[in-house]
Amino acid sequence: MTAPSRDYDPNSIIDQILSGHAPASDQPSTRTELSPEEARFVVSITDWCSRHDLAERIESSAQIPDDLLQDLGQLGAFRITIPTRYGGLGFSDTCLLAVLSVLTSAHASLCEVIAAHQVIGAVRPLLEFGTETQRDRYLPQLTEQVSAFALNEPELGYGSGPLRTTAFFDADEGAYRVTGTKTWITNATIASHVIVLVDVAATENSSGGITAMLIATDDPGVMRGPQSRFAGMHGLPNGRLQFNDARVPADRIIGGEGNGVEVALTCLSQCRAALPVAGLTTILTCLQQAVAWAGEDRQTRRGLHTHPQTQHHLSTLMTEALVANAVTWHALDEQCAPTDSEAAKLIVSEAADRATDTVMQLVGGRGYETAASARAREATPWPIERLWRDTRVTRIFDSSTEMLKDFLAQPPSDAPTTAPTMANGDMAERVTRLHRAIAREPYDPWMRASAVDCALELFTLACLHRYRRHLGEDSHPTTTAWETASVELHRRIDAHLQTLSSPSRLQRQRKLSTELLNIPRAGLPAAFTRPLSDLGVHR
Repeated sequence: MTAPSRDYDPNSIIDQILSGHAPASDQPSTRTELSPEEARFVVSITDWCSRHDLAERIESSAQIPDDLLQDLGQLGAFRITIPTRYGGLGFSDTCLLAVLSVLTSAHASLCEVIAAHQVIGAVRPLLEFGTETQRDRYLPQLTEQVSAFALNEPELGYGSGPLRTTAFFDADEGAYRVTGTKTWITNATIASHVIVLVDVAATENSSGGITAMLIATDDPGVMRGPQSRFAGMHGLPNGRLQFNDARVPADRIIGGEGNGVEVALTCLSQCRAALPVAGLTTILTCLQQAVAWAGEDRQTRRGLHTHPQTQHHLSTLMTEALVANAVTWHALDEQCAPTDSEAAKLIVSEAADRATDTVMQLVGGRGYETAASARAREATPWPIERLWRDTRVTRIFDSSTEMLKDFLAQPPSDAPTTAPTMANGDMAERVTRLHRAIAREPYDPWMRASAVDCALELFTLACLHRYRRHLGEDSHPTTTAWETASVELHRRIDAHLQTLSSPSRLQRQRKLSTELLNIPRAGLPAAFTRPLSDLGVHR
């Protein structure tokens, strides 16, 4: 029996762990510092955010007002990473990430607009795969207008099946004719250009296949809208794109026919630290909100800041913040392996979701109330319910937690069989136990899924060790969060290893999920419905 596999990356911490090799306790890192000019630019964005109540304006209108987008364009936020020869600022990805963090603090939708344009939009595909003619023609336009990336379809999740948006080359017109629909496309309602993945029909001269096309939203046959409305991310210019026999000139193919997957994966893998940075920013905001709440006179008078449940929430936020810092610090390394970047996205997005829930529980009703409602009754608004709403989707979009775990669960091919030359004792012992558990049932999907959960905790522990050593806090820690986080990670790792050593636990989970899927349409068993049935409510 075989299972889907993926390439082994010797630089990946999580690949080393899953192949039974404890990662080295330390590793040289490569990082780009902001230049003085970049630092001044980040300050200009920060100052602009502080001069406007951006969250109130966006939330009250359920859209990003045009004047705010115009301001961002004039400040240079649309052209951060575009080279100067095309009219851009020519700044680094580090500068872009700093700006995304600042915008996340102001309102998550602003961050998404800039990220969708310069992290996954048309800018990177043109820089990496475009011809010089394409770059000369389109990049100057993209310094003033935003772009988008279109993959999702109504019946297609993020990369989960064959594309139904198709195209064929019309030799008489010298253009491709595109038909299909893309949904949940960020910037769809405001973008001037979109990178669209389509399935091109084969011809005598080409094998066709998945192809990246640069499509202008004013091309004939292109329709956009309506704008999508979500529980969070209010105002996000996300919507549908329809192509009704749209004509796309042949010179708008990016990277050649049949190379669309490579274009997409290459560009998606770049600047992959964007989501961990945004998640870390949210977690730190939650921590600051918790400190503000605990420091209020009303809390100190009632002694709530010393209450055991309150202290539990505060300590949880501190350890979440420290772990998120450690994982994001690793993701920011220029040599961070793509697989580790995926793991970082998963870990920090999950941590950010927990953090928003924790601070919501801590602050209570005032945290659950919208800022507009608080202002209406002349009370101080808290941004917590907005953070809670906006953060939830980060576990879903840009590869969900489940998709990433499925990817990591694929056995790495060509993994080394020799023992590592460096490893710390606790880590090595637990990695060995994990590897032995996997070896018993190497192709069992339930076993590998559970093993990934354990490997992610070990990955987090490795990041924590490296981050602590980098800060020089091995011998003289400045916070007890180091020890708390480490103890908690060890506890969770040991719990996962215990589950892996007891196949009956996994079998019970599998049996229970199968039972649910086989429940007849008539309804759930009585054990799940009796209290409501006794009340006369039938489900």
